Amino acid sequence: MATDIVTQLYKQFYHQHTGAVDTGQASSHWKQFSKNFQIKINADESIQTIKGYGFGGSDDNRFLARVTSVIGNAVLLSRLNYPGLSKEIRKAKKTVLSMGLSFSQDAFRQACTKYLLEKETGRQNIPVKNILIIGDGHGILAALMSEQYPDAKIFLIDLGATLFFQAYYLGKKFTSKQHTLLGYSNNNNACPGFFYCPAEQLENFPFKEIDLAINVASMQEMSLDIVANYFKILRERKTKLFYCCNRLEKWLPDGQVTRFLEYPWKKEDKHLIDEKCPWHQFFVGRSGAENLKLFNLVPVPFFHRYDGLHWHRLTLLSH
Repeated sequence: MATDIVTQLYKQFYHQHTGAVDTGQASSHWKQFSKNFQIKINADESIQTIKGYGFGGSDDNRFLARVTSVIGNAVLLSRLNYPGLSKEIRKAKKTVLSMGLSFSQDAFRQACTKYLLEKETGRQNIPVKNILIIGDGHGILAALMSEQYPDAKIFLIDLGATLFFQAYYLGKKFTSKQHTLLGYSNNNNACPGFFYCPAEQLENFPFKEIDLAINVASMQEMSLDIVANYFKILRERKTKLFYCCNRLEKWLPDGQVTRFLEYPWKKEDKHLIDEKCPWHQFFVGRSGAENLKLFNLVPVPFFHRYDGLHWHRLTLLSH
């Protein structure tokens, strides 16, 4: 049961008397930002308060957040000339709302990612049975992929404190699917469903061949050695396709710099897509970030650039 997994993750990765996050092996980025997580559990172990921070605004149901999401999503959709995308967005919105989340700009981008991966795996004639998602925030991408590939096993790796959110929201949506916390359950790993692996306990990740691995905007927040370890895992699991969308460069709070093009790619890797990510370049809202500029001169109110350019690659990994 997903509720049992949520309880187990809370007991292991949160200080129960204060609700503070036990950051464990987190990078300097998450040691700083996870302090803003808000989790309160009732005496009967039901959830009283759940609020994340730093992995998207899909749990923000305030009026202004909803309005800016509608505007931002509409502008992005008008700029993306992809056949059938509008239908996919409407379908994804229903899924996200059924999880108890709002269809934020972050959710829109996840829907675009799912749309792209569905097209490309079909084009490459790759059957999708084992999906690995590294860092899925609220679990939206996992939900969309599960609906597209209902017979797939979806493995989610994240810091235990953040994995809590994925187990909670996916559990609300997929009540009849199998949910397994790796290392804590005897459930049959051969059955379709969701398999949760805290990053602090990667030794519990089963040796599986991965058809499709995905990382969206979280490797940029990891230390360099952690990124290298994930690439090692992907190659060991004979991962066929790896989709990676991250900032070209990001400074972490401890001074480390992560650079997308310096991830441990190999010259034998074949990049099917290698370009600026079209749906991950600006957002709408109140922010201190740099405004978009009309004709590169006139700032556009409420339209902001991200702090760095986001790049995405879809790669046939060499082993």
